Amino acid sequence: MPSTLYDLTRTFGSYSKAQEVLFLLKDVKEVVRQGFYPEQLERVEEFCEKHKLALVKSTFKVILADAQAYSNKGVRVKSDDYRDGMFFVYISKDDQKAYLASYYELMNDQKELGLLLGYPTCCVEFFCKAFSTKNPNPQHEALNPWTNLSKRSSDCVLLSHFPCSSRCPESITMARAFHALVKQDDELRADEMFRVLQEF
Repeated sequence: MPSTLYDLTRTFGSYSKAQEVLFLLKDVKEVVRQGFYPEQLERVEEFCEKHKLALVKSTFKVILADAQAYSNKGVRVKSDDYRDGMFFVYISKDDQKAYLASYYELMNDQKELGLLLGYPTCCVEFFCKAFSTKNPNPQHEALNPWTNLSKRSSDCVLLSHFPCSSRCPESITMARAFHALVKQDDELRADEMFRVLQEF
């Protein structure tokens, strides 16, 4: 029988996104932020309505700098721009938190957005200082499987934030808890993830 995580991938399109929603459903996360193209949004909206989750869509869309690879770099354009772009959605069990996340993103308040998304304070502060148009992916060299972001493009990652260091204690604690939740739901997936994340 397919796991809950596997079922979620059919709606959200990847294991990384499915994990975030799994953590939200299990009350480990209070709000999650994800990007979807218009043709993907309908099934996500239907899922949220069915499961009584608040979903707020960004008032803008983002055209990624490199559509062929994982990218954290993009250009904001109006929602009715003719070019193909991705909308951000903010999903929560709490309407106010979903709207607040949308507001912080719109105002480019990375600090408050990061804190609302549950990222460690040290990592939020690191990101605010390190992120720029020239450095849109401020990740460290992969030295620790728990904080390894280098496999994101392969849909294998435990964290949705940039750790302040490869050995950030709060990020490691968070990643271990997330891995344990994935293991409860899909042991084979959890074991395979950790095997991949150990490859530096």
